[in-house]
Amino acid sequence: MEGLATLLVVVAVFVANLPALREQWRNDRPGSIKTIWMFGVYCLYVGLGIVVLLLLAPKTGGEDGEKALYLTGFMVGWIFYGGLTLMRVVPRYREPPRWLMHFGVADVVLLAATLACLAAYLWA
Repeated sequence: MEGLATLLVVVAVFVANLPALREQWRNDRPGSIKTIWMFGVYCLYVGLGIVVLLLLAPKTGGEDGEKALYLTGFMVGWIFYGGLTLMRVVPRYREPPRWLMHFGVADVVLLAATLACLAAYLWA
């Protein structure tokens, strides 16, 4: 039942955004097309992360929750870093904070956390 509620929320958000998406398609078609392509590239990036996750996951089930936590941290960092990069390349209509738009603190923190989780998983 929880899955159905989540699906209904996702569908409701999509339907609520349809008028804005149609308007954006009419006003900025090249930007919309670039956004769609970049989202497709981001989906491939997330898929690559899932493949890495599946390759790193132990073949046998275990009771070691710590290693699972490290893999989860790696995957979350991977997805967030991809989202940060995606935010920088897609067309936007409101400018995000300047500190997010170039390599800086956010990148270092996300990369450090992601690589630290990967290293901790491999050494645990």
